[in-house]
Amino acid sequence: MNFKTAFFLAFTSIKRGNKGTLAMTILIMTLAYVNLVFVSSVFGGIVKAINQQSIDNQYGNLVIESAQDKEYIENSEAIDNIHYLSGVVGSSAHYINSAKFIYDERKDGRDVNSGKWMIKSINPSDEKKVSKVSNSLIAGEYIEETDRDKIVIGKEIAGGYGGDLDHLSLKVTIGDKIDVIFSNGISRTYTIKGIFGTKSTAVDQMAFISQKEMESVLQVNNWANEIVVKLSDENMGNEDKYISEIQALGLKKEEYKTWSDLMGFTASASSSFDMISIILGVIGTIVAGVTIFIIIFVSVVNKRRQIGILKAIGMHDSTIVLYFVLQAIFYGIVGVALGMFIVLLVIKPFFITHPLDFPVGWVSLDITFNILAISNISLLASSLIGGFFPAYRGAKEDILSAMWG
Repeated sequence: MNFKTAFFLAFTSIKRGNKGTLAMTILIMTLAYVNLVFVSSVFGGIVKAINQQSIDNQYGNLVIESAQDKEYIENSEAIDNIHYLSGVVGSSAHYINSAKFIYDERKDGRDVNSGKWMIKSINPSDEKKVSKVSNSLIAGEYIEETDRDKIVIGKEIAGGYGGDLDHLSLKVTIGDKIDVIFSNGISRTYTIKGIFGTKSTAVDQMAFISQKEMESVLQVNNWANEIVVKLSDENMGNEDKYISEIQALGLKKEEYKTWSDLMGFTASASSSFDMISIILGVIGTIVAGVTIFIIIFVSVVNKRRQIGILKAIGMHDSTIVLYFVLQAIFYGIVGVALGMFIVLLVIKPFFITHPLDFPVGWVSLDITFNILAISNISLLASSLIGGFFPAYRGAKEDILSAMWG
């Protein structure tokens, strides 16, 4: 095999070939590459958005729940000391209760709307460090520590505001009064102070009251059903380390769950998205390979006489095959180079400033090194395979048939 000869022939063929065909082939390969990266990164972005929504609005990085044989976490000193740990952005203790909500607009017992939803207590200053719900208000104001007769509810409880479960909602707005019957039978009347929407249906079916108000209902003090812990970005993934540090504060028998432990749905969704991404990626790679096959096949057919002459003067079949394969690889390399330029310098910056508004959150492209590497290898492999078979078939044709065909 003479590489220099094959390279010279491939270079000459590309240089002297039809410029329109060359441009169209490169365009197709570039678009194939962009498609491979785009599809994978969009699905990755969706999963990332779902995870981020849950971390920002529901689970933080770590959730500490009461021991199985106890209703509450009772070590008040440890509860207060968690946020002092290095790397902990904040911690928020919650009381959780499943309560019945009742709204009787005319107070006459007719056309009463009711439902059962989860209600949590919060200390607003602590909660704002671990949750972004306060930034997701779509009406009214957030709860304050001194509020005793106010409540903040999600849009799925309120109704309207683009919620998905409007038929189950209370049909209320800011300033309306609702009755809340807690699981221990105590009933309180609250004025709706705020309504929030987070793009998470689970969170938007929750309600919040102040910690002091919940403690007066439950007749407890400075305990909690759960503690949500938020870590700094650089400590993401080090949850096990912080579990040990928090246990050292005295919370040894409590149950610890990381945000990933609580994301069962997302794990299933992620697997489904990965499968769809792989299927679409394989299809895109096959299309690119078929495109190269057709281009090289047409080139071989048009150059049968040249191939016959090259074989007549003693050129090996392997050199002829390499001649056409190098053309195919050239198309692949240029397609990858232009595709990476478009993806990294055009598409990625655009979606950073203009993320997609999905029901699960604002989705940008999650372009990782692995996605780029797999796309590069896939496109180059499809170019190599797509160019080899027509080239091999043309090189194996006998001299007379090639020269007179």
